[in-house]
Amino acid sequence: MKKVLVWAIALTGMIAAFSSCTRDPDLSNVAEVKFSGDVQRILSANCNFSGCHGGGGHNEGSLTSYDDVMSYGDVKAGDAHRSKLYRVITNRSFQTMPPSGYSEVSAADIKLIYLWIEQGAKNN
Repeated sequence: MKKVLVWAIALTGMIAAFSSCTRDPDLSNVAEVKFSGDVQRILSANCNFSGCHGGGGHNEGSLTSYDDVMSYGDVKAGDAHRSKLYRVITNRSFQTMPPSGYSEVSAADIKLIYLWIEQGAKNN
């Protein structure tokens, strides 16, 4: 009986933990993040330079335009956690950016990219 009680408590805890992890954040009171003013600035400062994602025929893939970001960054509008761009800059991918020797994207800028994607990754 004691063993069943322990399992029941453990199972209840696991269900509670998993259900809280899947809840989407409430973004209704968050200001709209703009591609042209916010996201493009972040990418220009951290990614779009020679030898990285600035275009110019390199194999790294360009992140200089909205279309580039959506395709090469594999952005899934409304789902940051499934978007390559977000996973890479948060080190949740086999590929980590920026490479060693470069400054990491700030937590505030990562949050803006997250919000932009969650808000639908609009070309605004």
